[in-house]
Amino acid sequence: MSAYFGIENDGRSYLFTDAAAYSPDGIVRQFVRKVELSERVPFAITTHGDADLGARAAKFLAAQADKHGIDVFVDEFLPLFLHDMAETYRDAPAERKDVMAYMAVWSETRGIMHLGFQTVPEPETATHAGVVPFTVEQFGKTSFRGSDFPITRMASIRPPLPGESQEDFVRNLGVTVLGFMREQPSVTINRQGKGDVPKHRVGGWIDMTIVDASGARCDRVHTWDDKIGEYIQPFAAHSTVIPFAGNRAARRAAGRLAA
Repeated sequence: MSAYFGIENDGRSYLFTDAAAYSPDGIVRQFVRKVELSERVPFAITTHGDADLGARAAKFLAAQADKHGIDVFVDEFLPLFLHDMAETYRDAPAERKDVMAYMAVWSETRGIMHLGFQTVPEPETATHAGVVPFTVEQFGKTSFRGSDFPITRMASIRPPLPGESQEDFVRNLGVTVLGFMREQPSVTINRQGKGDVPKHRVGGWIDMTIVDASGARCDRVHTWDDKIGEYIQPFAAHSTVIPFAGNRAARRAAGRLAA
């Protein structure tokens, strides 16, 4: 995962992820869907850091959520998995690969939950509570991670348009936030402290995953004109966007806003 943005709205969790996978020096090597869904329960997971380990962990955890059900997975399986993972890292430090995971789930007993974990500690700061590695972290209704951008940019996000559905508004919000991250160069969690030059890492396309009582589903909602074998160029002139899907009143309002 280069970046994610998660938000709960009206009993649903919306998770936005990009698609670019790249070499250590930041050159795009492929575009992939970076979210894994369970087949039978409302569960979605995305990871950040080492791409191969993250993809394998996401696939494994999604299968375990299907096998155990959400409540048993959250309360019993996930803490045990992280305990065993921490022991493995202590026993083989030379083979360490670092990841961060974010999960959106829906439980019959607790509704929407946003959970995560990571393999590296983070100190407490004025704006962040800090993270203990290999523990289940509880996120609030809104969470995002990726390239840091000035938080004041959030004030530029437009309000809902007249007649616009909640889903269309949240879709625009998610695409906008990942667009902010796309413009800021960064170093991934598994490469921090190793002298890497920050690169633009958000690209390819944006997937919007919805998790609610009916399950988890994913749709592509935005694309960029990035190229395999090249660096991501967030300020390139050409890009393509999947058309706005609002009703007639919302489309008229959007046209007035753009004028």
